[in-house]
Amino acid sequence: MAVNLKNNKYVENLKEGFRDIQTVLQEGNVKLFVKQAIAILLIFLLFKYVAGKNTTKINDLRTQIDAIATQENSEQEYLRNKETLLDLEPRFPDISVKNEWLLGQVLGVFKNGKLAPQVSGQQSEDASNATYVAAGLDVNTNAGFEQFANFLADIENLDEFLKVSSFTIKKDTSSSALGNNQISMRFNTIFPKEKIGSRMFKDYNEQMEKRKAKTTKEEK
Repeated sequence: MAVNLKNNKYVENLKEGFRDIQTVLQEGNVKLFVKQAIAILLIFLLFKYVAGKNTTKINDLRTQIDAIATQENSEQEYLRNKETLLDLEPRFPDISVKNEWLLGQVLGVFKNGKLAPQVSGQQSEDASNATYVAAGLDVNTNAGFEQFANFLADIENLDEFLKVSSFTIKKDTSSSALGNNQISMRFNTIFPKEKIGSRMFKDYNEQMEKRKAKTTKEEK
């Protein structure tokens, strides 16, 4: 931080001293010049010392302030990431139930949507990722456009992580199914290989209880 030299008493004294030196030189009084030069030198050294010392203190203070701000930003970022993890992790199914969880969820959403599911093939899994196992299940059904749109919206609003990653829709031309469509869907979910929330945070159980209580209150 630069020292303000304008209207500084040390600088003014220094200027006045140089003016005196000029007068003494013009008058030819060398002895007075020597005394005045020594006095000006002392003033200059004192000014330099005081200004330098203040600058050092100001720089040290600024460094401390910057360090505190950086630490506070890091803490805020950590807390935000913690909240995100605690909010998202419970939405993912436990890997110990991966063989039945996806099928159970699919049957549940079809029941709520009053649609008849036809499961096509076995549940597929991809465990190549080091963090999670991706699972998929193909299901067919018949539905009208509006009914199918509401069905998809209900899935999007689920707390659990269940996704329709793709679908095809074809108009059913049979006379017995007028207005219906033949629909094929691909359901997906992710099973984390390890849930780390309980291991990372000492207040994990307390945080989960708070979230559970909040959800219960909102549902009432």
